[in-house]
Amino acid sequence: MTDQKYVLYCPKCGRVEGFVPETFDQDDDTTESDEVISEEVVRTVDGTSTRVRCPRCGGWVPADRVRPA
Repeated sequence: MTDQKYVLYCPKCGRVEGFVPETFDQDDDTTESDEVISEEVVRTVDGTSTRVRCPRCGGWVPADRVRPA
């Protein structure tokens, strides 16, 4: 899930478009933070799962709520 446009369905914000950058550089000012969908692998009681952060509200949602645009 890198470097292309995605649509995230956030329970709070609804349909949000953004992208997951191939590499995230803290000093790169060309990336608009309100368009970046952060991805994170977390450990849960059921094992590991992937979640993504909504670029609009900052809330975490399951990765299955993201689709290519």
